[in-house]
Amino acid sequence: MATLVSALSKEEQNIFHAVKRDGTFDYVKTRSVPGQQKPYPPLVEVTANQPIFEFEYRKGTIVGFYSPDYVEGLNVPGYHLHFITEDRTAGGHVLEFVVKDAELTVDYSSELHIILPDTEEFNSLDLTLSKKKELEEAEK
Repeated sequence: MATLVSALSKEEQNIFHAVKRDGTFDYVKTRSVPGQQKPYPPLVEVTANQPIFEFEYRKGTIVGFYSPDYVEGLNVPGYHLHFITEDRTAGGHVLEFVVKDAELTVDYSSELHIILPDTEEFNSLDLTLSKKKELEEAEK
């Protein structure tokens, strides 16, 4: 995904980016997990059997965010992208893509606002365990 935009300069590597790329794609490979019900299974279980979709020569939009490395734990560092076809009938989490012709828009932000749930369920969760290995496996 590093090719989404040019190599990050020192001024860009530590701030968030919202990215949008509209255009024609020679190839896009995505995945999508089915809806889940409580009690929610671990992410690594959900992503183990997710369907893969491949699109060739399609118009559409890739949108997503870049998160700096230092926010690991709050978000997955790097780019997190999703694709949707021009007719809005298919898409998913981007695994690979090849651009034919597209326009890239980038919005940089030095702000991060977090709103946490104030519920008994959230407040009683044990959030001290690292999810790094689980996220790495799920993001493959």
